[in-house]
Amino acid sequence: MRTGRDVVGIIGLDDDGAGPLLTPDQRRLLDALADQIAIAIERIQLAEEFDRARIASEAERLQAALLTSLSHDLRTPLASILGAAMTLKSYGDGLSPDDRMEMLSTITDESQRLNRFIANLLDMTRLESGGLRPRLDNVDAADVIGSALARARAVLAESTVITDIQSDLPYVRADAVLLEQALFNLLDNAAKHAGPGARIEIKARVQGRYLQLVIADNGPGIPEGSLDRIFDKFHRLDASDSKRAGTGLGLAICRGFIEAIGGTVVAANRGDQRGAMFTITLPLAIRPVAEEGASL
Repeated sequence: MRTGRDVVGIIGLDDDGAGPLLTPDQRRLLDALADQIAIAIERIQLAEEFDRARIASEAERLQAALLTSLSHDLRTPLASILGAAMTLKSYGDGLSPDDRMEMLSTITDESQRLNRFIANLLDMTRLESGGLRPRLDNVDAADVIGSALARARAVLAESTVITDIQSDLPYVRADAVLLEQALFNLLDNAAKHAGPGARIEIKARVQGRYLQLVIADNGPGIPEGSLDRIFDKFHRLDASDSKRAGTGLGLAICRGFIEAIGGTVVAANRGDQRGAMFTITLPLAIRPVAEEGASL
């Protein structure tokens, strides 16, 4: 079986009978079938080659973006930590208590920022390698929201947070750890892009058999050209120095975690005012917790 590129296979025929193996008509039919089979095999091979080339290209882009992130986003907090530590070491005795406290605060804040960068890189590695194994359970969404807000207290220090959570929320089927991380990333993103003095709203409502969690801000919103790419790895809306630096992985990780636990997350601009809005939709728990415990 031959194509214009190469031989893609061999067909062997055998017959114990006497005389010609195939009649002329049978030979023409076999040649036609062999040509069709060869073309089909070639198409499969071309598709596989295209997929390999695409995966290699994506890996190269990911590697380039990762190196850029490591060379800039990780060096920035390291430079701040090193500068503050060297100032304390060289001039600590001559600094006022307020100046020393400011240096220590810089070290603490930049260390936490660096820790978030590294955590994001590790989370993305887990997603890319397929090593993420969600532990689905009946989860109290209100408790998870509270945990995410407590964890994000530092990044929300300059923002006003408004919560509007439906009373007696039913449980959802999710992984509490992954859901909390996704919510934290959305809160961090809202505080970062809306800026100091931002108003961040968190809403939780039941819609049919699903729970919707909405995080909205009053920032500049999402440019129309970025709505389709907002969850892409290393995509940033604004890389200027006026914005708090990030790895560009927070939203990609958010989507990966939410989809891993069977939910969806979408981004949009608010219709009631200026600002961005992210909506997480999760399936409700299959059975109430009390019934589940009674059946054990």
